[in-house]
Amino acid sequence: MASTEDGVIYRDVFEANPDPIMVHDADTGTVVRANRAAGELLGCAPEDIVGMHVGEFSPPGFSTADANALITEAAESGSAEVEWTTEGPGGTDQLVEVTLERATLGDETRVVAFIHDVTDIREREQKHVEQGEQLRTLVENLPVVVFTLDPDGVFTYSAGKGLESLELAPGELEGASVFEAYSEYPDIIDAVERALGGEEVRVTQAVGDLVFETWYRPVFDDRGRLVQVVSVARDITDLKRREERVEALSEATNELLYSRAETAAADTVVHIAQRIVDQPLAAMWTYDDEDDTLYPIGATAAATDFAGVDAPADLPAMGPESAENDIFHGGEPTVIEDYQELSNPSAPELPMRTLLCLPLDDRGLLCIGSETVSSFDTDERFLLEILAGTAAAALERIERETRLKAKQAELERSNEALQQFAYIASHDLQEPLRMVSSYVDLLDSEYGDDLDEEAAEYMAFAVDGAHRMQDMVNALLRYSRVETTASDFEETAPGAVLDRTLDSLQMRIEEANATVTAGTLPPVEADPDQVGQVFQNLLENAIQYAAEAGIDPRIEVRAERDEDDVVFTVSDNGPGIPATDREDVFDIFHRTGAHDTAGTGIGLAVCQRIVLRHGGRIWVEPSDEGATFKFTLPAVAEVTSDD
Repeated sequence: MASTEDGVIYRDVFEANPDPIMVHDADTGTVVRANRAAGELLGCAPEDIVGMHVGEFSPPGFSTADANALITEAAESGSAEVEWTTEGPGGTDQLVEVTLERATLGDETRVVAFIHDVTDIREREQKHVEQGEQLRTLVENLPVVVFTLDPDGVFTYSAGKGLESLELAPGELEGASVFEAYSEYPDIIDAVERALGGEEVRVTQAVGDLVFETWYRPVFDDRGRLVQVVSVARDITDLKRREERVEALSEATNELLYSRAETAAADTVVHIAQRIVDQPLAAMWTYDDEDDTLYPIGATAAATDFAGVDAPADLPAMGPESAENDIFHGGEPTVIEDYQELSNPSAPELPMRTLLCLPLDDRGLLCIGSETVSSFDTDERFLLEILAGTAAAALERIERETRLKAKQAELERSNEALQQFAYIASHDLQEPLRMVSSYVDLLDSEYGDDLDEEAAEYMAFAVDGAHRMQDMVNALLRYSRVETTASDFEETAPGAVLDRTLDSLQMRIEEANATVTAGTLPPVEADPDQVGQVFQNLLENAIQYAAEAGIDPRIEVRAERDEDDVVFTVSDNGPGIPATDREDVFDIFHRTGAHDTAGTGIGLAVCQRIVLRHGGRIWVEPSDEGATFKFTLPAVAEVTSDD
């Protein structure tokens, strides 16, 4: 009963199986039973397949003898396999895998053929193979080095075009220990140890003359155990070289900002040019327009040795007839591919070959040469042209500063001579003026009563003129001593200086019924005595002119800090200064308006000279009422919390 039930179950499974199944007689190879799926595969009823030989429905090229041999193999060994392409539904090719298994039924031996459609599987496998090939081709041709390490640091894979720069073939590293192969590179060993320890590492590493940017990524299994380290190394040698060139150019720009002589600038330029192009022969010439000749001012040591001279100045000049001079006047960077073939070189005896000439505007010429025929790449040309432009600007600035220094020195000599003249003139005039004044006073005291009214008036004019002349000489003497008798700058409290000045003017202030008010005055770096002179001259003028106009003087002194300066303001309620006089008010011996009060007209000139000595400026501020003077002095540096 159980056997009958089992038979029914096996029959149902046999018929319901979605894969074609055929049972063959092991001796004859004919089909003794087929399921429904087999009939669908062959396009007939299952019972029609019974009695057929496998060779009758096998694909072309697979004969009955082949089929019998395969069935015999399965019957003897227990199993056999074969794949063939058959025509599937809709006339499409269908790849099937036939697995033959031996089955024993009592005394009979059968071979059961299980037929499985593997079309999709094989297509996926083929696609996977093709993708693998593509990936391998891609990796092998990428300009990088791709490698893997096992947990012991042994190379298990190496590929990529980057291996060529290391003079290695793909797979050559496989089986070697990274700790042995790169034992001379501690930074590589350190990075590998970190990666084998589970850390993802990105580093820049040097291998000989090459520089690589390398990424190490550890790979773990499901249990968190390290399986391997995958690494990609990119050769960045050229990139680093470009960075170094740009850095060298930046250094040249900074150094040229502080060059004060043509030779110093030239020395900087030629050495930077040498670094940019790795060419030792570099030299620089400056142009003299008077004789239309370029004269050497700088060269590398290799260039002077190559030319057989002791110093850059001994290199050949480039006269009006030379080819280099023509290039300079042409104004365009020019590569001379072979100097020996040049029609009229300035130094035909030199075994120079390739030469790059870079005009420095109308200032000079920079030349970089080679003993062999070589070339300059685009990056080198670009950076060298930037260097040439910077060098031209530096030469122009140096020439401008040289002219300015010469003018400054000339002005200083002139000012010194004028100061000396003013001092000598005023000092030497003191004695004869005192004599004239003394004798005029003596005449007035002894004979004044005997003179008539007109003569007495003349005598008064003479006495007043002598005194005024003496006052002017004394004022001129003070003006000339602003520089020679000055003190060093120090931290000065302007409020204290103003208080001392007001004390000395107390009597004059009381006589004029004047009022002076002052706000908070920030500290300055100055000569205290000269600051006092400025306050005194401005206050005396304000009191004098207001009193002359019949006004009780009201004077206000205030100040405020403006970045690195302190701006002082001295304003009064006097008659003011006409707009036409504001530009000339600081001229020596100049007095504004028409005044009866005594004065030398030199006080404001002294104020201006003192302020200028302190690096400040003084001016008259436009005002509707009274006069407003402003001047600046250097502020005391503020101390920050970081200091």
